[in-house]
Amino acid sequence: MKKLMFAAAAAMSTIFAALMATSACWFWFYQPEEPKSLRED
Repeated sequence: MKKLMFAAAAAMSTIFAALMATSACWFWFYQPEEPKSLRED
């Protein structure tokens, strides 16, 4: 029973972390500055 609970908690934590990491990009809250070497100026 403990293994099942730990596995479920790990899976939910992984999904939550992935959603939090990608949601910033989805909603345009996080826009990193492009390095000068990659700019087409």
